[in-house]
Amino acid sequence: MLDALIAVGCAVLDVQFRSTFAAGELYSPLPQGWAPWLTVVAALTLMLRRRFPLVVVAVITGGLLLGAGSVLATSVAYYSLARHTPRLRMVFIAAPTGLLIVLGVTLLHLQRYAPHHGAPLLQPVIFVLAGLLAVVLPVLSGLYPRTPRQPWWWESRSAMLFDSLLVLLFPLANPVALVSGLNFQSDNALLLPVPVLIVLVMLQGLGLLWRRRYPDTLAAVAVLLIPLVTPPFSILPVSLYALAKYGSSRRNLLIGSGASAALLIGWAVYVTRSQAEALVPFSIFLVVPSVVVPVLFGMYRGAKRSLMVSLQDRADRLEREQHLLASQARMEERTRIAREMHDVVSHRVSLMVVHAGALEAGAGGTEVSADTGRLIGDMGRQALNELRQVLGVLRVDDGDQRVPLSPQPTPDDLATLVEESRAAGMRVAFDVIGESSAADSTIQPTLYRVIQEGLTNAHKHAGKAPARVEVRYQKDAVRVIVENEAPDGPVTSLLPSGGHGLVGLGERVTVLGGTFEAGALENGGFRITATVPLR
Repeated sequence: MLDALIAVGCAVLDVQFRSTFAAGELYSPLPQGWAPWLTVVAALTLMLRRRFPLVVVAVITGGLLLGAGSVLATSVAYYSLARHTPRLRMVFIAAPTGLLIVLGVTLLHLQRYAPHHGAPLLQPVIFVLAGLLAVVLPVLSGLYPRTPRQPWWWESRSAMLFDSLLVLLFPLANPVALVSGLNFQSDNALLLPVPVLIVLVMLQGLGLLWRRRYPDTLAAVAVLLIPLVTPPFSILPVSLYALAKYGSSRRNLLIGSGASAALLIGWAVYVTRSQAEALVPFSIFLVVPSVVVPVLFGMYRGAKRSLMVSLQDRADRLEREQHLLASQARMEERTRIAREMHDVVSHRVSLMVVHAGALEAGAGGTEVSADTGRLIGDMGRQALNELRQVLGVLRVDDGDQRVPLSPQPTPDDLATLVEESRAAGMRVAFDVIGESSAADSTIQPTLYRVIQEGLTNAHKHAGKAPARVEVRYQKDAVRVIVENEAPDGPVTSLLPSGGHGLVGLGERVTVLGGTFEAGALENGGFRITATVPLR
């Protein structure tokens, strides 16, 4: 719509500008009647200025050589060339070429114009202004980078330019069209002298710049000026459209529309007082295009605008929620990976450190040292295999790839886990109460991790103090207790502790609907208790 308004406005103003010169005062190699039509055709090509800026510049510049066109259409064309051409090299080639053509055509026009009017002192000024206004300034403006700031109260630069062109191209703000239109008005229809009416019409035309920011005030002014300004020169349709689209009160719209219709009908009665039969059609002719159509179209555009704003807000809100959900999912995944890494590696490495300490002390002679070294190697290989499986899951991107998974722990693996701690020198009592066949296989990994973490903590903080592991299979749940007594002296293993193991165990048990407790005993020991319901 903006490009169509620019094209039509340039065509009208260019033809009007040419009409101010007499025949023979402007250069044109074509017959006299062809130049105005070529000017209109060249200006209408501005509707394609964004898609084909180079073609539009070529057409309008070629029109200058044929005596068509003017500075206004040329300025818009070269601005569009600099703004919408992706390759700057084309701009730097076309702009100097166009500048030379514009200066040459200006010189030809001045040679035709000078014999009729003289004015040799103004010729250099006109020559320079033509080059600046037609090519230089538009190209520099087009190359100037865009700024993201909103211009004053407009939503964008396009909205500001549209309202500015609406004022400049509005027939009421054009003095030539205004004076020529007043010549056809009956003296009985004018309540003000013509000079006063011209000033009033031009001032209300300037008020269109604020139609988006103050639609209620602009509509009120337009309604109040209906008795003084004849409807053909009133901004009432535009102001009612702005009120319906941008106004926040439907009551003001109803009042403004009703008052406008009443005043227009009263004006029609005043004009057709001697012709009663023409009152009804003349009133309809005034009210429908000036009130009904602008209000309905403005309400439609306002509803569409509100819908687009609400959809944009909803899209922004959904995007923020999506980012939050993605961030939360990443945090949960990082927590799960950290828990898996801790459970897989911590126990094995802790036992390796304990055995390495015994090997360093040289306790038990050569045979014991050999067995200890073999245990360290086996545990290191197990830790590496389990770590490789976890990292393999993280590396998989394609759903067709499969990572070899290790078997899930079974009740028999619990005894093996206890034996590994006994081999490290810890005295561990292991009791299993009830039938293990009643347990669901999905909870066995959790039971395994609880016992593993309990024994690992005993190694870290209690050294070789006695410990007890109890697994009780009940009718509807499985209860695991891992406790150790107070250490006899200071622990010298120096195993690091991150403080996340018990937190991870609590998360595992809670996910299965169980309960988890961990805390110190009165005798200085420590106990872990987990109860997991059977499914």
